[in-house]
Amino acid sequence: MKFDVEIKRSRRRSVAISVSHDNKITVRCPLGFSERRCYDFLNEKKDWIDKVIKAHAAVINENSDVLNYEKIYVFGKKVPLIISDKNKISDSAVYVRNRSCVKRTFIKHFAPQFIEKAVVISKKIGLTASDFSIRAYKSRWGCCDAKKRVAFNYLLFMLPEYLQEYVIVHELCHTVYLNHSKKFWLLVSEFIPDYFDCRKQLKKYDFLTKLY
Repeated sequence: MKFDVEIKRSRRRSVAISVSHDNKITVRCPLGFSERRCYDFLNEKKDWIDKVIKAHAAVINENSDVLNYEKIYVFGKKVPLIISDKNKISDSAVYVRNRSCVKRTFIKHFAPQFIEKAVVISKKIGLTASDFSIRAYKSRWGCCDAKKRVAFNYLLFMLPEYLQEYVIVHELCHTVYLNHSKKFWLLVSEFIPDYFDCRKQLKKYDFLTKLY
């Protein structure tokens, strides 16, 4: 079985496979792991890989109107994306002068209330960031650095609120653990017991990071 695959070796002990939303397959493995063993591992995971690729195809089919820039998500709801002489977001549509205006329009309209939401959640769960900001990322929904500065992808404003809240909690938990260790996920589960399902749902929106 032949795959278009990228192999990344590092000082890790286990082997893991990931499939991006555009079906790029990455194998992460130990330094001494041969290419042949990587492909043997891929063959063992063939059914899982096929399942993921089919799921991606379903997402693309469901969102053809978004991929064609006919519609756009706002808080998990699709509305028309209209090229206009103004930049404005209403309950029924998003108006922009051109597609490059989507970022600034979303940030201007939603950033203040989103930051306020992050502050409220921070106080509620007792985890404090030194700063909150809104950025544009191409491969992540948020990040937290060693100084506890938390930044969120403005594309979160396109997602349902429960996923926005999951990402906020996720990044706040990084103020305690700057990794994805077992202790990190246990902390996340204290606040969001169904976090695994949230992670799964979040992946369905990964394609948005390549659109704007």
